[in-house]
Amino acid sequence: MSKSFTLLNLIFLLIGFSAYSQDSPDYYVQFKVNSVTTIEQAKAIDKKMEGKKGIISTHTDHITSTYFCTMSGEAEYVFEDFESWFEKMGYEIVCFNKGIRGDGGMMSPHALKDCEDFNNK
Repeated sequence: MSKSFTLLNLIFLLIGFSAYSQDSPDYYVQFKVNSVTTIEQAKAIDKKMEGKKGIISTHTDHITSTYFCTMSGEAEYVFEDFESWFEKMGYEIVCFNKGIRGDGGMMSPHALKDCEDFNNK
């Protein structure tokens, strides 16, 4: 009897988790980072950002001077959060773009590299 009770609890837990994760999709954030020119700078940024709660993956590209990360749906970070974090590291960010992961709204790194100063908050 206890095995079926445990199995039933596990099934309800999985159903509940599935329903919860459907309510909170993952997000992406991308922007241009002014003055990132070396791989060492890029690695230092990634190391700092990967410690933020809700950040799933992070990538700074020193060739295109761009930043990209994916975040869990529970991470409600906005432009001002990233602006503050990068300012503390000594960088200015421009061309901020945030969206739901898989929505097709991401910019290519090369288009982002050449973008003008806009922020899609």
